[in-house]
Amino acid sequence: MLIFFSACSRKVKTTQVPVSAAPAETVKPKEADIPKKPIEYSIALLLPFELNKINLKTAVKKDISRADLAIDFYQGMKLALDSLSESGHNFNLHVFDTQNQETRVVNLAMANSVKSNDLIVGPVFPEEVKSFADFADLKGIQQVSPLAASMPAGYKNQQLIMVNNTLEQHGKKIAEFIIRNYKADLVNIVLLNTQKVEDARFSTYLKRFINELGANKFRITERPNAIGIEKYMHPVKNNLVLITSSDRLFVVPTIDKLYKLKSDKYKIELFGHPGWTKADFLNQVKLQSLNTRVTTSYYINYKLENVKNFISRYRREFASEPSEYSFKGFDVGFYFGGMLARYGKNYTRHLTEAVYPGLHNNFRFRRDSEGGFKNTELMLLGYRNFELIMQ
Repeated sequence: MLIFFSACSRKVKTTQVPVSAAPAETVKPKEADIPKKPIEYSIALLLPFELNKINLKTAVKKDISRADLAIDFYQGMKLALDSLSESGHNFNLHVFDTQNQETRVVNLAMANSVKSNDLIVGPVFPEEVKSFADFADLKGIQQVSPLAASMPAGYKNQQLIMVNNTLEQHGKKIAEFIIRNYKADLVNIVLLNTQKVEDARFSTYLKRFINELGANKFRITERPNAIGIEKYMHPVKNNLVLITSSDRLFVVPTIDKLYKLKSDKYKIELFGHPGWTKADFLNQVKLQSLNTRVTTSYYINYKLENVKNFISRYRREFASEPSEYSFKGFDVGFYFGGMLARYGKNYTRHLTEAVYPGLHNNFRFRRDSEGGFKNTELMLLGYRNFELIMQ
């Protein structure tokens, strides 16, 4: 594999590092869609390294750390493409610094050095994805948005593939779990919504899907906070409390109140915001007591052999620990690089057929009704033995 950095135009030949992770196929590919022999594929990777803001002579750790996300994602993706190269396929990875600047992103969107690739990965921030879409004429080339959690339709880009899950999908996941596991006449649903914009959106999705999927059989009581919430608790039924906020100042006292109410013999089960999986202020004892569940599009099971293998290879290659973005970079690189290697430029015909069991999340893409593709896979986690595990 060859790597080209736009900032220095220097070719770097990488070593090939095997990692045991492979996409699982659900459909046998058509013979005509498989390249007859290994060929070379070109991928553009657009990340916010912000090298323009770093003076290597005077830089301190804080200055360099602004590039952590980009470096980690790049290293994970590089490891994936190196692994795929073992089968004889070659990849040219063209790396561009978006500099976290709109003008730079617009210039990249119109640059032939970006548009001439077989696949474009990035930019990563929602506003950058939109700016890129507004000025790019991709002519059938697919663009992967690896981190932004937005619906493809919002960018008006038919070639866009969204990897991360939206808040709407998280709401639907919780609703599906409730409808599947509880009877309407045996539960009391209390929804706590602060009415802040993000919280209100999540609340809207939860109510919509619970009502739609549950045929309006489930009664939902919505409250702005936990003050006087005992008035809305049922003394006999199972009280399902849904919190749409990730704000520490709201969440911590609310959980404390629910924990006390459960100690007072109320039956309470808690469903939280996706942001809770990254929060460091939550009391795991109380969360486990409340049988708390949260949805997430990022979860690493460190007991799995392929995860252990990836970490070992990553340490050996880069002498550092992989971060969330390292795992995401690997999965994006291995899945899309694997699709290119298997199907060539016809890989987009098979996006909805192949299921990839990733290190951090599975990929199962579906065409969005308003354009582009979205990943429909995400996870529901619950607290067991004071840690989050898959439900």
